Amino acid sequence: MTWNKNSAAAGVASDADHARLRELGYKQELRRHLSALSNFSISFTILSVLTGVTTLYNTGLAFGGPATMTLGWFVAGAFTMAIGLSMAEICSAFPTSGGLYYWSARLSGERWAPFASWITGWFNIVGQWAGTASVNFSLAQLIQVIVLLSSGGNNGGGYFASKYVVFAFHAGILLSHAIINSLPVAWLSFFGQFATAWNMLGVFVLMIAVPVVATERASARFVFTHFNTENHAGIHSKLYIFVLGLLMSQYTLTGYDASAHMTEETKDAGRSGPIGIISAIGISLIVGWGYILGITFAVAGKQDVAYLLSTDNDAGGYAIAEVFYLAFKGRYGNGAGGIICLGIVAVAVYFCGLSSVTSNSRMIYAFSRDGAMPLSSVWHKVNEQQVPINAVWLSAFISVCMALPSLGSLVAFQAMAWRPGRWRRWRRRPCASPTRCRSCSG
Repeated sequence: MTWNKNSAAAGVASDADHARLRELGYKQELRRHLSALSNFSISFTILSVLTGVTTLYNTGLAFGGPATMTLGWFVAGAFTMAIGLSMAEICSAFPTSGGLYYWSARLSGERWAPFASWITGWFNIVGQWAGTASVNFSLAQLIQVIVLLSSGGNNGGGYFASKYVVFAFHAGILLSHAIINSLPVAWLSFFGQFATAWNMLGVFVLMIAVPVVATERASARFVFTHFNTENHAGIHSKLYIFVLGLLMSQYTLTGYDASAHMTEETKDAGRSGPIGIISAIGISLIVGWGYILGITFAVAGKQDVAYLLSTDNDAGGYAIAEVFYLAFKGRYGNGAGGIICLGIVAVAVYFCGLSSVTSNSRMIYAFSRDGAMPLSSVWHKVNEQQVPINAVWLSAFISVCMALPSLGSLVAFQAMAWRPGRWRRWRRRPCASPTRCRSCSG
């Protein structure tokens, strides 16, 4: 009897979701299988503090150092939460996969709706492509560093993979992401929840284990007040340095719009989507700060900042990898434990990239549904599992192509996809539809 009541309640909620989507001008084509927890998991996995902080720890150290990272985290976090609260409110009214571009159309008035929708949609899609490329290229470089340290390190004859091998890692990772995203959404729900647990546990393990293992630890004064003004760019303005240092926090605290893009596959979308946005930001702020503190306390002193950023260290200039490696090497005589810690981060980055492809594919699906992309009828197509299969593979393909400039100039790739971190040169070795809808006369 209880089961029947629950089933009936779920059916009513599902009908309400379908009815609301019809009011917004669309028919239900994707399968509503995601719970509020699954919706939150996708955004939380894309925010992934293990991914963002690890990848841009070099940027934080070089521009401002510990003070910018530990205190600037909440500066960026406050602005992010303000934006997230606004987006959550709008999402509760317009729960569609189109997300930002649809909201722009509805809020800008009839005259400006097509332009606002088009420009917002393309910025969103291209930004997601670049973000997906950035995350997966970061993982490819992290694998490069893991291999380097596992084979002896930069100063011990370790193997440093060439830019072609790194690109191959990047392409292989995206291929696996496309394959997994081609599975029914129930699998994505499972992977999302697993990734959330992995990120949460990983943060707590690393923020405790690394400073505990380290034989020397930084003082609280260093962690909260030391401001590093020495950087490779020759910038001396403290305000400008501080703003550049905030890039670590800003890069990490992005991607929460995924909860909006997944609303057409989420039960009770008008409530679950907004909760996913706000909770993903809030929880990331807490666990991210803990991770930053744990790692920064393992930096023994300000004299180590330059060494951590130097391409002559064992990790080849990958600061956070060097922190892990030295902590375990100083305690146990070898850095194997640090390499395992990097493996924990690598898994988190992998799931971040996986969810990035998921979110991007839903944005492509929605945008093409409104005829706003070339070959829209192709990208809007869903398979028998109600997955926008062509949009998934387009997302992966474009993200692979975006890394091609790295084969010529890493600087060119960083300019396009902003993949900061190490600065090491490669060595040898008018209906409700916001745009004119093709399914009606609007």
